[in-house]
Amino acid sequence: MSKNNLPEEEQVEILSLTDEDGNIADFEVLDEIEYEGSDYVVLYPHSEDEDDEGDGYAVILEVVEELDSDEDTYVGIESQELVDKIYAVFMERNKDMFNFTD
Repeated sequence: MSKNNLPEEEQVEILSLTDEDGNIADFEVLDEIEYEGSDYVVLYPHSEDEDDEGDGYAVILEVVEELDSDEDTYVGIESQELVDKIYAVFMERNKDMFNFTD
């Protein structure tokens, strides 16, 4: 993960992920949430273009610590119910930062 050169309170944490086809995509880390003993990240597609507002959809992945490596693995969540619960926690924690719409 890397951060840009903004003042600390405005720094954006960027996570580069590689999919199963070898494609690399950058995501802004919006939040890290512990829920029922597991860790999750809420990500948003990152663009260097300030005018690109993206599609408005966040991505929630489970963080799996690799015992034989210093790097974590990020895994998709199968249960839509679990995704909804984690997103509800995210919305409550960040209600003053983001304008959430249905």
